[in-house]
Amino acid sequence: MAREKKRSVVRLVRKSNDLVEAKYKFDIWETRVFTKMLTLIRPDDEDFKDYRIYLHEVIDDYDLKKNKEAYEWLKRGARKLMTKIIKVVRETDEGLMEFQTPIAVGVENPLNTTKGREDEMAFVDISFHPKMRPFLIALKSKFTTYDVRNILKLPSAYSIRIYELLKQYEKIGKRKFGFMELKEIIGAIEEVQEKGKKKTIDNYPLYGNFRQRVLLKAQRDLEKYTDIRFEFDPIKKGRKVVGFMFYIISNRSNQPEEHRSLPKGIQIQESPIFDELFPLVKDWIGESGFRKLIRSYPENQVRNAIQVTLNRLKKGDELNNVAGHIIALAKQTNLFDSMTQKRKRKVEKRKSEEGNHQKKKELESIQRQLEAEKHQKELDLIDLILQEIPEARALALEKVKGGIFARYFNNQKSFEENCENPFFLTAFRNAVKKEFTHRFEKVGEEYDPKIKAIKAAAAHL
Repeated sequence: MAREKKRSVVRLVRKSNDLVEAKYKFDIWETRVFTKMLTLIRPDDEDFKDYRIYLHEVIDDYDLKKNKEAYEWLKRGARKLMTKIIKVVRETDEGLMEFQTPIAVGVENPLNTTKGREDEMAFVDISFHPKMRPFLIALKSKFTTYDVRNILKLPSAYSIRIYELLKQYEKIGKRKFGFMELKEIIGAIEEVQEKGKKKTIDNYPLYGNFRQRVLLKAQRDLEKYTDIRFEFDPIKKGRKVVGFMFYIISNRSNQPEEHRSLPKGIQIQESPIFDELFPLVKDWIGESGFRKLIRSYPENQVRNAIQVTLNRLKKGDELNNVAGHIIALAKQTNLFDSMTQKRKRKVEKRKSEEGNHQKKKELESIQRQLEAEKHQKELDLIDLILQEIPEARALALEKVKGGIFARYFNNQKSFEENCENPFFLTAFRNAVKKEFTHRFEKVGEEYDPKIKAIKAAAAHL
């Protein structure tokens, strides 16, 4: 197999939506080999080929250290792909079906290398399993495309899977998942063979761990390295988290340069959205005009322009120049910014409410602590009064007998036995406080203003 001359090409990854949503678990090395294979498929391919992957190219793509370990991990990743099974649930003429297939077949790599030609001889030959063909070859509709540069720096296979799942819904702006559904799709829940039996392992059974190690990490990774970012809200049933709503936001700071501004010599593969979108606008825009449109403006702007225009036509609005309307809207970078800003304000409000709720909880905790300290000082003072003033017990006891708590005093029991009744004990202590009010003033002066201030602060949150 001759080695192709390296060209400066913007490489696109294109998958059927069924494959994007398939259930499988890759580690980061398997993901890197799999992604490299995807970029070798050409839009006009009619079948899979044997793909030669030069390992130094993968190492360069991902900016990895070029050492023996990296080469070995990539070879191991290629071999492990042959053992991986994907599960695709899809709608067919016979109803909802679950389809399973291996991913790769026929991995081959040289055992000996010639000194001075290590990079050239370090490769693996590999191909996709033939059953993968419907998900990767001759795709006409219902597929997701992205520039591979968006995932090259993502350090986690989970982050890559979440990027693909959200990229698929970028034009819609939001996507909902069940908690268990999301974990199954990205491989956080996986089936393993143990002693000849299948066993299901949930790597993140607790919401807190999944949120911290998967969702928040993916949120940071995507914002730092890719052309989209996201916010998310947990969906609860009672106190239990049962799902998530993701809000997908264009990350303009990380979007690749527009095709027209790329350095000379870089080749651009034609946008694969033509077959999907042109049928929607062919009554108003010619084929060459639409090709020019999708080459001139970002995909999301073209999609948004078509969506807004078709919605207006559906409502019965009269547009004298439908093609001109679509082109004018496609030029606008902020067509849906108001929606984004509204979503952003909602997220900020939620964060503010969460912050206020946390502050309120902290203030209430301080209040309880101060009240407990005050109560303990009053108990200590009551004990001191009873020791210093012999008649104090009798005076307080008379007040209890003459008040509404008299029914809790039993003449047949000793004072100590009566104190075992919490109602009597509380009434007796209050009687001591009333009889010797002046002795408790300092305690009130020390704690009451603090407690009052904290209650006021909590009430304003």
